This record gives sequence, C-alpha cells and structure tokens, in this order.
Amino acid sequence: MAAVCGSDDSEISTALAFGEAEECTQNAKTREDTIVKISDCLSEQMPEIDDWAAYVDLKNDGQAYLYQTYDLETEEVYKDGAGSEYLGEYYSVHVSEMWEDHSVSWSTFYVSVNFDKVLWKDMVGLADSEFEVYTFIRGVEKFVVLSKP
Repeated sequence: MAAVCGSDDSEISTALAFGEAEECTQNAKTREDTIVKISDCLSEQMPEIDDWAAYVDLKNDGQAYLYQTYDLETEEVYKDGAGSEYLGEYYSVHVSEMWEDHSVSWSTFYVSVNFDKVLWKDMVGLADSEFEVYTFIRGVEKFVVLSKP
C-alpha cells in the first residue's frame, strides 16, 4: 500500500495508523528540504525581498507581513508561453503581503529544480489578451531591475 501523506496533521495521522510513519516522515522531510532550498535560492537571487519584508513591517506597525507560498509541484516554463523557448522545470513562489482579513499579491517567481536560477513572472496585456512573460533574474541572461516599494 502506498502512503498517502499530505501536509496536514489528519493525513499524517491516518498514515501513522496504517504503519506508514517512516515514509510519511521521509516525505515531510523531503518537502521541508525542498522549501528551504527554494527559499535560500530566492533569497540569494532576490535580496530585495528582505527589504520588502522590512518595509511592510515598518509601514503597518506589525499588522501585516510578507508571506511566501511555495508550490512543490514543478511546472514546465516557456519564455513567452507554450510553443516558445523552453526554460525548464520550476517551482513557483508567490510573494504576498498578508493582513488579518486579506492578502495583496506582489510577485510570482519561479525557482529552477536545480535551485540555481530564478525567473520573474510578468503578466502582459495587449488589446484584449493577456499572456505571461518570464525573465531571468541576475546574471543568467537578462537583468530585471525591480524598484523597492
């Protein structure tokens, strides 16, 4: 029987009941390690995020904070959408400002599965259509200057 291990306690408890504790523990450790690697790569390539976090904290007296959401399912990323230059497999990271009753999305970044490249996702609207454009951050192919808030 394959272990069904999720990120919530009920799924882990269910797995423990079926004697799958070791596999669940390994899966949780793998998820945690992946998140740490993604976070480290993003912090190294985008140190401005730390500045953004400090800015948010300073401007709202601790009522909001910068929050990162990691998607551990990899995505195939193409420079200008499907059919264009293939950039590889990436994890997405959504950076948001979190308040008690709402959040404000700031940016989406993509970290390569090798944890050595970061892409910035930009939405471009032309006439009645909108599409995604991905740009390498820092010294890979292009440099994008993101202004501090």
